[in-house]
Amino acid sequence: MKNIVIDLDGTLTEDIDVEYSDKPVRVEVVKKLKEYKAMGFNIIISTSRGMRTYNGDIGKINAKVLPDIVEWLNKHNIPYDSIMVGKAWCGFDGFYIDDKAIRPSEFVQKSYTEIQDMLSQEVAYKQIICDKSKNS
Repeated sequence: MKNIVIDLDGTLTEDIDVEYSDKPVRVEVVKKLKEYKAMGFNIIISTSRGMRTYNGDIGKINAKVLPDIVEWLNKHNIPYDSIMVGKAWCGFDGFYIDDKAIRPSEFVQKSYTEIQDMLSQEVAYKQIICDKSKNS
């Protein structure tokens, strides 16, 4: 099965400073997500929400944060197959690095084929780096 693992805050929600329950949805991202769901993709929401507040305590996050996430997703009719809490929080000044990552704007603007082409460039880059190290 094809999976999309998508972040919640700042990706499905607008990144504004309001209560989580009041965060507006990023309509263009949800619209595109629904297109992928119709194509048969499994949608996994992955979030670090609550990691800082509850010091990484997944039990507390499941009890206190997860119900609010489910309510928000259902309120905005956002398709999902599962929710994974406990994603490491990179902090305000950090960032995530992943070879299969795309930005929300790329998700909205590019077709599936364009995204696959973009991700395959990373694979080609890794091959070049490996070849260079073998020849050194």
